[in-house]
Parts: sequence; structure tokens; C-alpha cells
Amino acid sequence: MTTTAVTLPTPTDTFQDRRRWAVLALMGLALCVVVLNNSALNVAIPAMMRDLEADLPTVQWIIDSYSIVFAGLLILAGACSDRWGRKRMTLAGLLVFGAASLLSAFSTEAWQLIALRGLLGAAAALVMPGTLAILLHAFSKQERAFAIAVWSGIAALGIALGPILGGLVVERAGWSAVFLLNVPLVGGVLIASAVLVRESADSHRRPVDVLGALLSVVAIGALVFAVIEFGAPDTPGWIVSASAALALLATAAVVLRLRSARYPLIELSLLRDRRFVGAAISNMLLFFGLAGSLFVLTQRLQFQLGMSPLTAGLAVGPIALTVAAASACAPRLARRIGPRYAVGAGMALATAGFLSLGWSGHDYPVIVLGLVAVGIGFGLAAPVATAVLVSAVSQDRASSGAALNDTMQEIGFALGIAVIGATLNRWYLAAAGEGGGSTLYEALTTAELLGGPAGAEIAEQAGAAFDRSGAVALTLAAVVTAAGTLIAVRLLPSAGRDRGA
Repeated sequence: MTTTAVTLPTPTDTFQDRRRWAVLALMGLALCVVVLNNSALNVAIPAMMRDLEADLPTVQWIIDSYSIVFAGLLILAGACSDRWGRKRMTLAGLLVFGAASLLSAFSTEAWQLIALRGLLGAAAALVMPGTLAILLHAFSKQERAFAIAVWSGIAALGIALGPILGGLVVERAGWSAVFLLNVPLVGGVLIASAVLVRESADSHRRPVDVLGALLSVVAIGALVFAVIEFGAPDTPGWIVSASAALALLATAAVVLRLRSARYPLIELSLLRDRRFVGAAISNMLLFFGLAGSLFVLTQRLQFQLGMSPLTAGLAVGPIALTVAAASACAPRLARRIGPRYAVGAGMALATAGFLSLGWSGHDYPVIVLGLVAVGIGFGLAAPVATAVLVSAVSQDRASSGAALNDTMQEIGFALGIAVIGATLNRWYLAAAGEGGGSTLYEALTTAELLGGPAGAEIAEQAGAAFDRSGAVALTLAAVVTAAGTLIAVRLLPSAGRDRGA
């Protein structure tokens, strides 16, 4: 006769029914809402330039105001979720996200949209950490890798549908309709989650370090401001320098606060964990390359290849479809070859894809190959890196650990738009000369008004300048992602260590 040991109930024991699979779907859809907004907005960039009379730095601010606030508040939001309840904070974030989306649809000025995108970022910060933390609470350790892969795959669905749905509504109703896409999805997830998701929180109820969170917002915001305005030729150099200096001072203050606070936002032990640091940096640099490449590519497809918003959305579809497919295979690959090589291989493949996109010119079949490489690489690397990261975090601090992962991703996204956009802008202005205008859109508009040989010459010169600047910008994205590949191979656990864990 055999005996079995009596074990204390775990959080997973409350989810031994089919409800945990519904929870997985709902948390994936909640994350899908967050990423859908950004991916749909990419195809609306040309329409926003026209309707809001926005130059490239202004468009960068419209996109990055979301990511700056999102990244700045994620750690604070994660701590709040652990303290006051992950379900409560996630549903509150969804409610604000839906309301801010409605307001954004009625913006008539660029500054209004920038402000409301910031509010959307704050709401998304409440949503994102809770979605992953709820999954960690709902699934056993043996199931978590699969759950994270499905969660990432549903998010990839948002990346896939965003450009297509965005292109469809932009073509029919203008860029403002992009924000209305969020509303029905938010409503459905809110109602279902209120019924099906159970509450969880940190049993220790640690106080929240508000000062540390505010310092992190200042550090991230000042850094992105300095990078974006560096790419704007009309911004005085002293403003850029002052912003960069503020970013450095605020970063130093954040580090001091982490060392001195009794309950810091981030557990310092995590920053000494090679697995955690390697996974977080790898994710950040991967998102840097993805965000920058899509920022350049959506302009090329519409301005240079003459695609409509819907056609451009369909044209970038291969990247998202391959992300979803690769995400499903990522856990199995990581078990076979180890996280180190799974993430490293994915990032190396994404690096090759960014280079291909940068130098493919107007050859769409080559663009497709680049998109597929990026999609497979991203799908292999991101879920595995996320699984490694959350494995280093205690269950009580699940939201805080998830928030740090999400923060690194959003910093990568914001810096990708800022750095790649600034590089694109600087090189374009230098290559286009006086007749090229401040953006490719402005040059093509001038060429159309002039017509004849003079207009054709301006269009040709501006197109060649954009090709050169795009190649340089995406080569930079590839170099940054290649650095992430080296970091992943150096810091993440190998197959042998992983099996022994």
C-alpha cells in the first residue's frame, strides 16, 4: 500500500476546473486590447500627418506618449496590483482604457491626442501586470510555460489584427476610428472577467513606494524626450542636453531610492539574478527593433509603394501570423535546447529580418521574407524570455515581477520609436536637401502640386533620401537586437542548467 503526503493548498488548487482556461483566454484578450491600439495606430500615421498637419517628431510623440507613461507607471501599477488585488486593478485599467479610447476618437488637435494617448498608457499600465500575474496564480508551475505561450500568442493576434482592422477603419472613417476598435473588446473582457476571474493579492500587503515610481517616470520621460527632440532640427541643443542631464539625474535618484527605501518597487535581489537581467534586457532590445522597424515600414508601404491603409495593414500581416505560430512552438524548443539558445536563435533571426527590411527597398517579396524572419524570431524569443523572467519572481510579488518585464518591453518600444525615428529624421533631412521638405509626405505633396519634371525630380530625390535614411535606421535596429542576442547567450540558463533546475 502506498501513501501520499498531505500538501497545503496552493493558489492553483482553486482553479482545478475549466475556468482557468477561460481566465487564460480573457487575460490574453485583455493584453490584446493593449497591443491592438499601438499596432493599429501604425497604419494611421500618414492619415494623422495629413489631418493634424503633424511633422515626424509630433507623430513620434503621439505614439510615444503612450509608451512613456505606460513604462513609467508599470512598476507602480504592479506594486498596487500586488497590494490591492490583481483583478481589481486590471478591471479598473480596462474601464479607463475604454473611456480614454472614446475621448481619443474625438481629438481635433495633435496636443489633445498626445495627452489622451498618455492617459491610455496609464490605463494600460494598470491592465498589463495583472494579466500575467493572474495567470501565474491560476496555473501550476508545470503549466505556466504553456500558459505564457498562449497568452503571448493571443497578444500576437492583436498585433496581427491591429494593422488590418486599423487599415480598414482608417480607409472608411479616418484615423480617429482606430480608437473605437478598443471599445467593444474592452466591454466584453470587462463583463466576462468580472464574473470568471478570482481575486488574488500579495499576502504581505507591502506599502507602495510612490516616490520611486515618480522618479522612474521622470527618468524614462526625460530620456525619450531628449532622443525625440534630438531628431527635430528646430529644437535648441540646450533643451536636448538639459533633458538628457535630467534623465541621468533621475536614473541615479531611482537607484538611490531602490537602495534606501524599506519597500522598494523592485527587489534588488532580482537585479543580481543573471536570468532575470538577461531576460529583461533581451525583451527590451527585441521590442526596440520591432517598434522601430514597423515605424519605418508603414511609411514606406503607404508613401513609397502607394498602398492604402488597409492594403498596408494586410502587407505587414506576415509578421504577426508568424509570431503567433512561433509562440506556440517556443516552449517545446526551449525544453529541447534550453532558454539560452532558444532566445538567442530567435533574436538572431529577428536581427536578420531587420537588416532585410532596411535594405529591401521597394521589393515587396523581399519585405515579406524580412517580416517572416522578424515574426518567427520574435515569437521564439519573447515567450521564452518572459517565462525565464517570471520564474525568478516569488508568487506574492507576481504583479511586480511581471510589471518590470513589461516596463523593459515598453522602454524598448518607446526608445525604438524615438531612436529609430530620430535617426530616420536626421538622415532624411541631410539627404533630401532643401527641396525635400521636413518629411517624405511633405515632399511628395509638394511634388504633386508642382507636377511635371520639377515635381518628378522632387519626388525622386525625396524617395531616394528616405530609402537611405530607412536603411541606416533599420541597420541600427539590427545592431541593437544583435547586442541583445549576445546578452541572451551570455546570461540566460543553458539546457543543462535548465534541466537541473
